[in-house]
Amino acid sequence: HDAPVDARVCPKFIVSSSKCDYLYCSSKEGSGAEHFEWAIDCGWFPLLCFALWLFAYVSREALRRRNMPRFAAADEVSKSVSFATGQAVVRQASPAGSVHFDQGATPVMLSRQVTEDTAANYATEQAPLFFTVRRSFETFAKGIYCRDTERLPIVLDRPYELNLSDLSAGPGENYEKSRVGPHRLAVTLRIALQWRTALGANLVNALGLMFLSSLFISFLRNAARHMHHEDYEYISLITKELGAVVGNLRTAVSMLLSFYALQRVSWYWEVLMEGHALQGRAHDIALIAGANAARETGDDWRARYLLYRLIMLCFFFGYQAFTPKLRFLGYDPLVNCGLLERAEAEALKLAHRAPGTVCESWTSQWIEAHLSKEARQQAYSSLREYRASIASIADLIEQRAPVSFESLLYVVVYALCAILPFAPSHIDFQNRQAVMQTAHVATCVGVALFCSFYLALLHMLRHLQAPFDDIGHPNDALNPLALMNFTERHLRDYLTAPAPGMSPLAPPAGTTGEAKGKKP
Repeated sequence: HDAPVDARVCPKFIVSSSKCDYLYCSSKEGSGAEHFEWAIDCGWFPLLCFALWLFAYVSREALRRRNMPRFAAADEVSKSVSFATGQAVVRQASPAGSVHFDQGATPVMLSRQVTEDTAANYATEQAPLFFTVRRSFETFAKGIYCRDTERLPIVLDRPYELNLSDLSAGPGENYEKSRVGPHRLAVTLRIALQWRTALGANLVNALGLMFLSSLFISFLRNAARHMHHEDYEYISLITKELGAVVGNLRTAVSMLLSFYALQRVSWYWEVLMEGHALQGRAHDIALIAGANAARETGDDWRARYLLYRLIMLCFFFGYQAFTPKLRFLGYDPLVNCGLLERAEAEALKLAHRAPGTVCESWTSQWIEAHLSKEARQQAYSSLREYRASIASIADLIEQRAPVSFESLLYVVVYALCAILPFAPSHIDFQNRQAVMQTAHVATCVGVALFCSFYLALLHMLRHLQAPFDDIGHPNDALNPLALMNFTERHLRDYLTAPAPGMSPLAPPAGTTGEAKGKKP
C-alpha cells in the first residue's frame, strides 16, 4: 500500500490475475536484478534439498565402508542385500581375484581358494566372547565352585533382542545400564536415523524424493509465471489427475501394508518366543538329568559333561543355518572352545541330513543309557519338545508370502513413491498466483515424510524375513548366541550343583575312582 498508485495499476487494466494471459509482465519486470531475485526465490529450496541429499549420501557411504568386514588392505569390500532372502551379502575383491562371501551360504570361490580358517576367523570375530571361552571337563566338574576367570560371560556384546532402552546407552554404558530413557524425542530420533535402522536406511531415498518434489514445484512456479494461462491449465489438470492416482494408491498401499505388516511382526514375535521355548526345553532335560544321573565316579561326571555338550551342540546347529555370522563356521571353532571333540567332528561330517540330527540322536542315546523309569520318560518328553522347537524355527523361517502378493506389494509401494513428488497435496493448482508466490516447503517435506514411512516399512518387512541377520540389519536382528550363553550357564548349574550340605569333590580328568560327596 505504500507504493505509488501507478505502480499498482496493471498496464492492461486487468483487475483479476486469473483473467491475465501471463502473470509475468514484461513492461514492468525487465531488469536483470528482478530476474536474479526471481531465480534466487525459485531455486534456494531445491539447492537446499540437493545439499541435504548429498550430505546424507556421502555420510551413509562413509558409514557403510567403515562397518565393512576387515580384510587385507588391498582388498575392496562391498555389501548388498539379497532381495529374495533379505540377508546381507559381502563381496571381497582383490588384485589376485575376488571372493563372494554370501551370508546365506558357504563361501563361493571365484578365482582363488579361500580356506575354512579364513571363514572361521571372520565368523569368530563377530562373536568373540562365545568362542574364546574355553570349556573343559575340569572346569565343568568344579561346578559352582569354579573361579571367576573360568566362568562363562554373564552378558555378551548384544542381548537376544535389542530395544530402544538398549540402544539409548551412552558412551561407556552397556545395554543393561543405560541412563537415558527412550521416551525422549532426541534420543528416539537419533536411534531411528541410524544408518542401519529402517528409517535411517531409507533417509537418502526420502531426501532424493524431496529434492525431486522441490524441482517439480519450481517448474510449476515458473509455468504459472511465464506460461499462457490456457497452456498452464493443461499442466494443472495433469497434476490434479496425478493427485487422484496418489489417493487411490494410498488406499491400496495402506490395505496391503497394514495386513502384511501385522502378519510379519506377529511372525517375528513367534520366532522370538520359539527361541525362549527352545531354551526352556534344554533346561528341562538338564534339570531332570542333574537330579537323577549318577555322579559318584569320574565316568559319571564325564557322562554329565557329554550331555552338557550335546544339548549345546543341538542348540548351536539349530540356529547355525539361519545366522549369517555362524553360517561360515566349520567344526574347528567348536573344537577349540571345547564344545566338540575332534572325533565327534569327524563323525558329524558324515551326517546324511545335518549335524544337528546326529547330536539329537546322541542325546536320546544318552537318556536311554543313563536315566531310568519316570526320569527317562520325562527326559524323552522334553527331548521331543526340544527337537520340535528346533524344527519349528526352521519351519517359521521358511514361511514366506506368495510371490504374487509380495510382488504386488512392492509394485504399489514403489509406484506410490514414484508418483508422489509430482502430485503435491494441499495446493490449488488452478490459482497461478498462489502457486507462484511461495516455495511450498511444507509440501515437499510432507513428500519426504510419506515416502520415508512407506519405504522404511517395506525395508523392515523385507529384512524381517531374515530375523537373525545382524549384518544387514543389526538393530532388528535377534542374537541366538546370547540365548545360548544364558542356557549354557543354566546347564552348568543344573548338572553340577551339589545337594545342600554336600561338596562336589569332582575327580580330575581321566580318573575313574570314587569321588563321593562328603559332609563339609
